[in-house]
Amino acid sequence: MSTPLPITGVAEIVLSVRDLPRMRQFYMDVLGFPVLGQSCHERGPDADPDGEPTIAFLIIAPADTPLGRNNHPTLLVLIDYRRHVFARPRFDGHDVRRSTLNHLAFEISLEDYAAHRDRLAALGLDPQTTTFPAMTARALFFKDPEGNQLELICHDPAAAAESA
Repeated sequence: MSTPLPITGVAEIVLSVRDLPRMRQFYMDVLGFPVLGQSCHERGPDADPDGEPTIAFLIIAPADTPLGRNNHPTLLVLIDYRRHVFARPRFDGHDVRRSTLNHLAFEISLEDYAAHRDRLAALGLDPQTTTFPAMTARALFFKDPEGNQLELICHDPAAAAESA
């Protein structure tokens, strides 16, 4: 087995929730996490500007990392697993009967992105690549042996251009 590559930090913790407004308010009121943003993705990857949010991003703390210095603090993300398009089981979402944890995201450096992708592929983990233009980031998604989804994410200024 090859030597693991460095992880820069925890980028986000993502929870699947039944009542997004109630959970969002709880984390705002009880833990003081302000909302960074929220959007509705009930029909697909493009946000519906008139829809009720299916995902909310709350700030846990600023992060002194490449992602953190570029609009991605350490986040708690709440996903309405019944309505958010990519959280539903038919879209390979996780099984909320097992856990409300949707996925764990760890920050990596942009310089190590390709090496991480290649290493994960060599380990047979079939990493899926995703770009997040609004956050100027790109990520690799893969699963652990029990089916938990993991994400390796890095700041990438070129990602913003991919939405144009």
